[in-house]
Amino acid sequence: MTFTRFAIGAGVLLIAAFAVLMAIAVGGAFTPVVVFAALFALIGGGNLLYGKHSHGAAAQARRRPAQEEQNRVIDEAQARAREEREQSRRQRAQARGSEQGGLRRGNGDVAG
Repeated sequence: MTFTRFAIGAGVLLIAAFAVLMAIAVGGAFTPVVVFAALFALIGGGNLLYGKHSHGAAAQARRRPAQEEQNRVIDEAQARAREEREQSRRQRAQARGSEQGGLRRGNGDVAG
């Protein structure tokens, strides 16, 4: 189960518990209606501000290409660094091989 689904489930349980506690504490039959109306207004307002078709969602969508470009640049830099490390390793291995002067064959046996 993803964290989002867990958070939604926990939120629903918390809202229901809040409504039940308010109904018990105040004792009026009208209290749960007020609680649910207030929660409905708050959740609806949040969806209008941050929902899929809101201005905030459009702003996030506009920022994504820049983030993708930044990720691409970082990936390319990492690939270059990885290639430089590999080239350095090959050069060191080649230098070690030339220092040994061909005294050993590739399988570890002494030439001769």
